Amino acid sequence: MQKSQSEGSLAFLKDSKVGSAAGFMLVSGGIMALPHGKKSKGLVDFSKRFSAVSEYQDCFREIPHCYASMDRKPLIPYHPNAPRSRLALEDAPVPLKNASTIQFLDRFCVHNRRFVSTHKNYYTGEKPDMRSNPGMIADSTRLKRMLMEK
Repeated sequence: MQKSQSEGSLAFLKDSKVGSAAGFMLVSGGIMALPHGKKSKGLVDFSKRFSAVSEYQDCFREIPHCYASMDRKPLIPYHPNAPRSRLALEDAPVPLKNASTIQFLDRFCVHNRRFVSTHKNYYTGEKPDMRSNPGMIADSTRLKRMLMEK
């Protein structure tokens, strides 16, 4: 192909058969495609745009149970949490009729004194101790504690 000096550098794209662009231009040494213009808006036919499914019906429709490894799962638009992309799960165990599943287990709870307040545990009704000797106070406190722990 020979071209003349008067033709631009994009002359070789002039008769291209690709219909994806309206034309080409050179920008900073790179070839850029020009997009086709917008279509005229004319009259809009609303009967063609309306789908027979409302947004509510589309979001909350009944979807058949499906999982990743099943055969012939229904095609749906991509969603990262779609059930067709998840692994199959086992069904939850059904409890026996009229059986309670609530258990109150606490390793650190002493059940025989569970609802006794601190006041009832430690108030003995004694008169205030007027002694000031720390050794005597410590000895009597040690004795009371030993008797209480029995």
